[in-house]
Amino acid sequence: MRLFLIIVPIFIFACSGSSNVDNEEALTDGQVIIPEQTENDSNEEINIEQTVVDESAEEFEQSEYDNVDWDAYEESMTKDFSFVILISTKSYDSALKRAEDASEKLGYPLNLRDLHPNEESGLSLPEDVCQGICGGGVVDYPQYLPRNDWGESKYVSIEYSNGFEGFTPGYYIVVVASGEKGDPIIQEALDESKVYYEDAYAKTCGDWMGCGC
Repeated sequence: MRLFLIIVPIFIFACSGSSNVDNEEALTDGQVIIPEQTENDSNEEINIEQTVVDESAEEFEQSEYDNVDWDAYEESMTKDFSFVILISTKSYDSALKRAEDASEKLGYPLNLRDLHPNEESGLSLPEDVCQGICGGGVVDYPQYLPRNDWGESKYVSIEYSNGFEGFTPGYYIVVVASGEKGDPIIQEALDESKVYYEDAYAKTCGDWMGCGC
């Protein structure tokens, strides 16, 4: 009987220990239970992150040009160009006549760059050319782009004085040569021109070398 009484408590203790172990194993297997994140919470976090990125990009965009010396930039993109001019006239027909005559006498190629008279801009590139500048949709018609460094030294062209800094506005000018200030080609073309046109002269102005669109 005593033996039975001793065995019973031992059996109860053993069962109780087994139960505790089972509970611990269950917690270990299940790990820590974390509440599931809802779809709304996830979207909210993404939106917050996106807002931070957008604001940072905007701040960078604004600060990128804060320290730019625009006067120095403009000066670096502007060069002094000289032009040999045969005539300045209000009449496009008169300018065209002189240009054709000069091309024949001087032997310089006539290059009008497809410019044509226009009441609004004096001269203009063709409409399809305007639409193709800078990938299209940027430059409106009519549009006149003054000649500067076009890769030629001696040529005959009709330009419009409004496009050149310091020139009297409203005149068609017949140009037979251009180059950076001091280029020997200017004096050479001027000497050759004066053989036929005593009133030929050279004029220098600052020309913008960057993209004009």
